[in-house]
Amino acid sequence: MARRCVGKLRLATASNFASTRSFHLTVPRYDALAAPSADASPVASSSSTHARESPINALRNRRMAELRNLLSLKSPSPHAVWANYLELLQFYGPSAVPRDIHQGVLRKCSPPAAHLRGVAAKRRAEGGRFKDDQMYEARFRDVIRNIRASGETPSVEDYHCVLELFAAVGNHKSAVQVFREITELGLIKKPETYSLCLQALAHRLTLPVWHADRPLLVDEITGHCKQILDDMSRNNVSFTARNVDLVFRILKETMSMEGFSHLMKHAYGIDLAYPDRSPLEFWDKKEGDTSAAAVQDAPTPGLPTRLPFSLVAFNTALDYLGRAGEVSKMVELFEVVTNPLPSSNQSYADEDDDDFGIADPQVAPYRPPHVQPNTTTFHTLLRSLHKADHLVLARHYLLVALVAEQEQRSELRKLVATTPPAEIPAPRLAITRNLILPVFSAANDNKNTELMRWVLKKTRRVITRKRHDLSYFERVRRRWFETGVYKPPTLTEAEMGEEPLPLGPASSRFSTFFNPSSSSRVADDDSLATDATSSAGFTPFNIDLHINLLHRDLDALVDLESRVSDVLARTIQRIKERLGRRIWNNKDVFLRSAGDRVPVSKEFWRENVNYRPRSEVGAQGASSEQTPSATAISPSPSRSQRAPPPHPVHAAQGSQGTEAATAPSGSPAKSTGVS
Repeated sequence: MARRCVGKLRLATASNFASTRSFHLTVPRYDALAAPSADASPVASSSSTHARESPINALRNRRMAELRNLLSLKSPSPHAVWANYLELLQFYGPSAVPRDIHQGVLRKCSPPAAHLRGVAAKRRAEGGRFKDDQMYEARFRDVIRNIRASGETPSVEDYHCVLELFAAVGNHKSAVQVFREITELGLIKKPETYSLCLQALAHRLTLPVWHADRPLLVDEITGHCKQILDDMSRNNVSFTARNVDLVFRILKETMSMEGFSHLMKHAYGIDLAYPDRSPLEFWDKKEGDTSAAAVQDAPTPGLPTRLPFSLVAFNTALDYLGRAGEVSKMVELFEVVTNPLPSSNQSYADEDDDDFGIADPQVAPYRPPHVQPNTTTFHTLLRSLHKADHLVLARHYLLVALVAEQEQRSELRKLVATTPPAEIPAPRLAITRNLILPVFSAANDNKNTELMRWVLKKTRRVITRKRHDLSYFERVRRRWFETGVYKPPTLTEAEMGEEPLPLGPASSRFSTFFNPSSSSRVADDDSLATDATSSAGFTPFNIDLHINLLHRDLDALVDLESRVSDVLARTIQRIKERLGRRIWNNKDVFLRSAGDRVPVSKEFWRENVNYRPRSEVGAQGASSEQTPSATAISPSPSRSQRAPPPHPVHAAQGSQGTEAATAPSGSPAKSTGVS
């Protein structure tokens, strides 16, 4: 019996397991009943088993709690947040998920904008391309769609989260689409909304693009910028310092005077056509306060609050007009802002002259801006005049700078003698090499020896003044230190450095209110507005810094004086040689003493031009070679103590050499010895 039972036992074959369920490697899940909530009554939880939650509801509540815990973290994983959000949508659906969950996921489903900007820049530096922003853009689109599917309308702050990503990676097309969607929904835009859109446009211009597509891209971005500016004017939105800076960066690509005039008119209330009058668009509106304290207040109902026209804004406006070639507008703006006309309260009702429109100040009250120019202001002005080849204006404004610096020098000496050091304001203007060099370059380009002599004379006079000032302030410092009214502070390298502005043609970089990092959202608009108006604050006089700046400027001016003298001598020599070749070819030359072109003999030319014989020049060269170089052993003096080197050409020129006056215009010929 037992043997028969054992014999019936058979091992299972492989075919018997054909329908067996195979294993998979997914993580096992377990459904559990949710514990009763803290606010549930104990009677209801223990009265009956029918009051317990179903497994589906327990799982839903657990997924909801997990997602809320993730959103409560400061920096959760964006992929974990998105995975939990998708799983929650499978249980509830888009319409049943609370609004705060959608908004929290919208802010945490992507890395911070600053992180994405750094990663994208690093990827471009390595020769790659950053494409993760497309994934995050799809996530934002789904969340916004789910919010609208639930019957809610996304807020402006929700769209700001989306615009932050587009601004960080320079996705200007998507930023413009979001801006249009905000307009279609009728949401009230904020200055930050415009700032993020402008940042996306400005950032796109810095990204690489094929050279053939660059003009089309610039035209497209400039068009979007004009639409945003028109929308700000239509909605009566006040400009912020950041928005003005971003618009400057966009407009500098095309140098559009229309956009620049619109910006100056609505941001600062300055009409470039009539800088001394209020813009015509604002004459029938109530004017807001233009003081620095009123910038942070709410704008007036009629006219948006204008930004204060600070020194930095003034220098940027001059730079823009100069690069655009609008010399007349640049000079007009400089004269109106630095020398404003006094506001008159008299009535013009009795006058019949209506050629200039309404001129009643009671109808159009206006407070013209006033700014004290500094060294950067004059350098920007002179550089633009050199580029435009305006010799007369360049000479005039260098003379204006010299007079202003002399007045400031006298006033500073009076304050030093009568005022405590802590109450003395720092000087704002100094004649440096960068102010004289544009005028000399313009004179050298036109071979204008008359202007070169004037520049050389003024340079030597400035050097003399600098040396006197250096000796004076060193004595003042010793006296202050001995009497105990002054203690020398520690100077930083940043205070000692100077960043010379380029003198050549306009480059891709453009002087704006802030450094390039200001376009990233690292500070709010209030802090940027404070930075824009901080230049009007009081800066105390630092005598140590002033002495060091005098040393630096003096060395640079001595070197410039030597170069100007060399170039002037070489230019005069070339003119003599060119006129000498005309005389040797029996051609007439213009003489100032005769007032006409007359033929001149070779003997007369030798006597008046003071050419030396070749034998004398050769004997002088041989004697200089035979002179022992014993002076090389002695230490060389400093540049500030070194006298200007003698020039052989100056020795060859006499007082009558200039009588061979003005040479005909033209490029100088090659040097050929004329004996």
